[in-house]
Amino acid sequence: TGIAYVLMNSAFPRLTTPVIGIVTFIYPVVAIIIDWALYAHPLRPTQAAGMALIALATLGVRLGWRFPIRRISAA
Repeated sequence: TGIAYVLMNSAFPRLTTPVIGIVTFIYPVVAIIIDWALYAHPLRPTQAAGMALIALATLGVRLGWRFPIRRISAA
């Protein structure tokens, strides 16, 4: 854990804000995968859903997805 935090925090000055946000969420995903693979703890549906959402967000940041902005006219 300590090594992971040192590596992440040393990389932050060279990363953009969206990438930093994604990197901070990758750590829990790796922890869940290691817990499942090494210690045979079952993967819960909420954990799987959270991992899928993190993967989707990571993909969105890497591909530059943007939310459509709706302009509300002053009536």
